[in-house]
Amino acid sequence: MRATRIAGATVRSAVRSAARSAVRRSPAAAGYLLLCLGTGLAALVALGLLLVVLALCLVGVGLLLLPPALQLLRRCAEFHRRRVGRRLGGGPLSTPYGDRVSVRDPAVRKDLAWLLAHGTAGTVLCGVALTLCSHAVNWLTAPVWWQLLPTERGKIILLTVDSWPMATAAAADGVGYAVIALAALPPIADLHARASRRLLVARPGTSLALRVRELTTSRSEALDAHAAELRRIERDLHDGAQANLVAVSLRLGMIRRALDQRPEQAAALVDSTQLVAEQALESLRALVRGIHPPLLADRGLAEAVRSLADRCAVPTRVGLDAPGASAGPPPRAPAAAEAAAYFVVSEALANVARHSGARSALVRLRITADAIAVRVEDDGRGGAAEGAGSGLPGLRRRVAAFDGTTRLSSPPGGPTVLEVEIPCGS
Repeated sequence: MRATRIAGATVRSAVRSAARSAVRRSPAAAGYLLLCLGTGLAALVALGLLLVVLALCLVGVGLLLLPPALQLLRRCAEFHRRRVGRRLGGGPLSTPYGDRVSVRDPAVRKDLAWLLAHGTAGTVLCGVALTLCSHAVNWLTAPVWWQLLPTERGKIILLTVDSWPMATAAAADGVGYAVIALAALPPIADLHARASRRLLVARPGTSLALRVRELTTSRSEALDAHAAELRRIERDLHDGAQANLVAVSLRLGMIRRALDQRPEQAAALVDSTQLVAEQALESLRALVRGIHPPLLADRGLAEAVRSLADRCAVPTRVGLDAPGASAGPPPRAPAAAEAAAYFVVSEALANVARHSGARSALVRLRITADAIAVRVEDDGRGGAAEGAGSGLPGLRRRVAAFDGTTRLSSPPGGPTVLEVEIPCGS
């Protein structure tokens, strides 16, 4: 008897726990299914329009409409990736797309398959599930609306409510519908989410192939940036230090002849030669600073950026956001990442001084063990674009070599905001 009572208590406890779980999960499941029902009906319309666009491609007109249609499909699929990921208790699902929106992209083809399934089977599944909810509400509220509606309109499915006993029986049936709905909605929502995830995620190997392509592009951009840097160093040596050293050599020859013929002119020639030699030294120092500033190696990125801000023709403030910055010096990132961030700030401030017409600028740094984040903002006229001597393509290549990201916002009238993130991990 005692074992029977324990087993009965265990069963009752399990039933109560399951009931509480169903009641707790059902509102979220109902909301998910209601959203999917709406988007499923929209997917049916979108599917018909997409078929029209594909048909128009045969006569050429659809070729102009196809890219924006596929772009809209991508946005809808991304919206559902977020919803499905949230429903399944994780982050948004990720499907890598190619560089161009095209039907040949495997991710786009999977989106098309999802659109078809979501608009047909998904809509039916959501409709069946929500019909249970509507029946539960309809029958449960029979005692209320029976008094509000005429008797001839009091029929529910196979039951006509025309008296209080019939209304009470309908309400009892509504309780049964409500129990079925509470038990069925979460599994149906999970089934829909898992099926959607299967259609919306990338095929095995797609992420790896895209990553290989990204690394190939990054390697090419790194080589281009390296070649451009070598050309810059060669140009600076040729136009700066080399020209000054040639001038020093010529003046030394003039000094030697002056010592033999006109000694009184030798002192003036020595002074002018010394000035040219100092210019050559300054040119070499500037070149060395352009390759890797000594201040960057000795004092770190924050001090090197402050030095750039002090030398900028536009008044520039520097803000540092680094863990532990108030208790001591900011953390040091790898030397290569620090150099890349330094040259990003240098190029950005040079653009501010040359092109922006700004009255002030702000540089913000965030240095962590994982990444260096740089934000350069000015209050200039805006309208910055790649090309036209802005140096932005080279800056993007330099950052891409570290698998970093570059974002530029520069609407006409300003402000211009450049944000760069450079990973520091191995």
